[in-house]
Amino acid sequence: MNVVVFHGSARRNGDTDTLAEHFLRGLNEVTAHQIKHFFPIDMDIAHCRACEQCAGGKPCVIQDDMQEVYPALRDANVVVIATPMFWGYMTSQLKTLFDRLEAVVYTGHFARKDFVLLIGYRSYYGSMIEWLARVTSFADSHCHAIACQTFDPATGMDIPIAQTPERLTEAFALGQAIAQSSVADSPMN
Repeated sequence: MNVVVFHGSARRNGDTDTLAEHFLRGLNEVTAHQIKHFFPIDMDIAHCRACEQCAGGKPCVIQDDMQEVYPALRDANVVVIATPMFWGYMTSQLKTLFDRLEAVVYTGHFARKDFVLLIGYRSYYGSMIEWLARVTSFADSHCHAIACQTFDPATGMDIPIAQTPERLTEAFALGQAIAQSSVADSPMN
């Protein structure tokens, strides 16, 4: 199974990377997978120009690091989006990447996949789940989400995801469940 992980955080090894790590451990416990990681903060990704060339089936006119993303996404069985929430949405670097995927949603790049949304948030996360649910609903794909609050409003203190074992266990179990489903759906079984 091919897995693509989009890491939305500007900091490596932060909270959402920890959630992704637990998900991938669960996935790999069942069977080994090919995993490709993308860190948009370290990539050269220009903003979409809305020229609509890609909507006509032609390649994007912008030649940058997105050329690595398109085939990886097309070939993926599982797409993991791990991001903190900034102002109620994904990070700007991840948003730039997904803006560039707008037209390929309709070319099968999003079809028949398991999308896994792993969110670290302070107060609101619904917009991300609503967005992914809309996209996956017309792409014949599955949407899974785990949201972990990383702020305690009562104390005003941050909560590191490492201190939320129930969410880490949930991420691990989701990885296992998706891997087991993939094994069960395999033509070899």
